[in-house]
Formats: sequence, structure tokens, C-alpha cells
Amino acid sequence: MRFSLFFLLFFAYHGYSQSVVVSEYFNEGDTRDEWIELLIIQDQTSLIGFTLRDNNASQISWQDSVIFANHNLWTNLRAGTIIVIWNRFISSSSSLNPIDTNGSDGYIEVNAQLSGIFTGGSFGSSPSWSGNTLSIAGSGELIQIRNASNAHVHALGHRATTGTNFNSLSSPKLNHASTSLSGESIRVNPGANLTDYNGVSGTTLTTKNSSLITLGLPNQSSSDTSSNLAFWRLLRQPNYAGPNLNAIIANGSFNQFSLTWNACADPYPTDSTIGYIILRNTSNTFSNPIDGFTYTVGQSIGSASVVGLVNYSQLAQFTDNTQLNCGQTFFYKIFAFRYKTDQSLGSAYHSSRGRAYNETGTNVQSISRPQPTPISSILAY
Repeated sequence: MRFSLFFLLFFAYHGYSQSVVVSEYFNEGDTRDEWIELLIIQDQTSLIGFTLRDNNASQISWQDSVIFANHNLWTNLRAGTIIVIWNRFISSSSSLNPIDTNGSDGYIEVNAQLSGIFTGGSFGSSPSWSGNTLSIAGSGELIQIRNASNAHVHALGHRATTGTNFNSLSSPKLNHASTSLSGESIRVNPGANLTDYNGVSGTTLTTKNSSLITLGLPNQSSSDTSSNLAFWRLLRQPNYAGPNLNAIIANGSFNQFSLTWNACADPYPTDSTIGYIILRNTSNTFSNPIDGFTYTVGQSIGSASVVGLVNYSQLAQFTDNTQLNCGQTFFYKIFAFRYKTDQSLGSAYHSSRGRAYNETGTNVQSISRPQPTPISSILAY
């Protein structure tokens, strides 16, 4: 991502007050296979007491809400956290829908019937669970999230002609002006910044698709594959303004090097979500870490080596224990990161999931060990 794009998007989303948006939802013939995707916009968001609800097909009647329960899962949510909510706990094939309640990697996947995580809702009864709560209709729908005071936060819907409930909602909101077939998702698109999550009814800022289902991943259509990804990556990266690595201090044997730097901004350090990766090279050549990868000590990033990981934002120091030979120079650079390894993706990775790195990194600092003075030069005196 280019540096200028970073700040363009940064200021775009910091100019808005909503903490969470409805990013996408999936319509299926059986409610048990449907889901809703939310995206956290602001750092340290608490969803406790928030409500999630849908409308009838005409967008004129709100259905029963589910309430985000008083649970630790919904506190101190980091910007860029992706939340997938299955509308029912079980699928139409009788398999349990996935559950991932470890938000340290910035990804949460739950179902609306999960006890202790949600309260309320009318889900019907076994085996179909065809109650009216979060049951998406093909001819029209409206998914809304409200805060703990029942004030509107964001809504995403679809209907060829908007109904009175969509029309009466304040911004931000979006409606895809079309019906939806079974197996299609309705999503914000292109979603290049937060402004794209609000607008009039139409198809300019939304799309529907049955072949590119992006559950838990950035929204895209066949003609747009990058803009929403860039925005999600921006949200997930730590806010590290003016990263600065101080001069390197070496011991007398040149086998111990002390590094210190300024701490990354972190509104909630106790969760150890933000940390640092320390790179060393024998030349002033560094490549950025790749979002989605969790590097270990000893791995290479370009021609540089990972020599350390600090898993606490307020610990801005590291000691590199290695031997520097005479006539050699070590160069160091540090990047801040947010989030741990993605639990749900396993050995796979995606640049919008798991660990995210700031794009800039600190300045480069170097330390050199001079060549010893030749004996012949000493004897000459």
C-alpha cells in the first residue's frame, strides 16, 4: 500500500463516529445456512448491549432483535476485527456452524443462538429453527445494528424499491436496489473507505454475488479485487505515528546490542495485541513484513533476518545477542504489529486476517565494528 493512500484512508475513516458497520450478509433458502458479517471500525469498541435485527421483505416491519450479551468477548474490540454471525447454531445439513471466540487474532465467528454471547431473539424450534429473527428474505431485507441505547449505528439492505423503514433510518445506511436469489450475498462494494458504507439506494456502492462469497474476507466483485482489501488492512494495522529507533548501543565485545525505540500508540496495552518485530541486516536493505504472516525468530524478510519479537506495546526495548566481526556493520529496523496468528485459517493466510504490520517501520540505525589497527602501524611509532 502506498504511503499516501495510507493517510488518505486513515483520515477518511477517522472522520466518522460509528464503531461498527454491517459489511455483508448471505441469503440462502434455509435460514440455518445464512450469516451476517460485521466490521469493527474504532479501536476499543464495546458491543455489550448492542442489538442486531432484520426487517421483513417489504422493509416495513422490524423483527425481534438479538442482543450482544455482557461477555468479555464484546469488550475492547480492536479496529479491523471481523465478526461473522451465523443466523442459527446449526446448518441445514445438521452440522454445527463454526465457533471462534478468540478475538486476539482479530476474527470472531459465532452464532446468534450462542448462550452467554447473545440474548433475545425468536429462532423457532428444532429442526428448522425458522423463527423470524435474522431470517433473510429474497425479495427484500434490512440488517441493522444499534448501540446500547438503541440508537442507529449502521444498516445494509436490499430491495428493488426501498420500504418505509429504510427510508426513515438516518445515515449511515446502504440498500442494494435489487432482489436476492438463494445463494447470493449482499455486500458493501467497493468499500474503499468508510464513506463507501453510506449512500442512497442503488448499485454503485453495493453488489450481490453467488460466485465470489467472501465470508470473513474483504468484499469484492469480479471487477474490484483490491480497494476493500486495502481499507481492511488499514483498519487492522497499528497506529504508529512517527516510529523512531534510537542509536544502537554495543558492549565492549560487540556481541550484545541494545535497541530502544518510541512506543506505539495503544489504548489498551494489557491485552498484548500490539507488539514489535525486529529485523537485522548486513546492508541497509529492508522489505516490509507481509500482512497475514506470523514470523518467527530466524526467518527472513527479504535479505533481513528476524532477530526478535516483543509481544507488548509498552516494552520498547530489545537486546540482540550476536557477534559482530571486525569491519562489519549491522543495520536494524523495527515494525509494529497488531493481532496474533489467525486461528480459523490454520496454516493458510490472507493479508486481511491474522497479524497486521504498520507500513512504515522505524528509521534504520546501524552499528559498526572497526578493523583493528595493524601491528605494523603500531611498530612504526
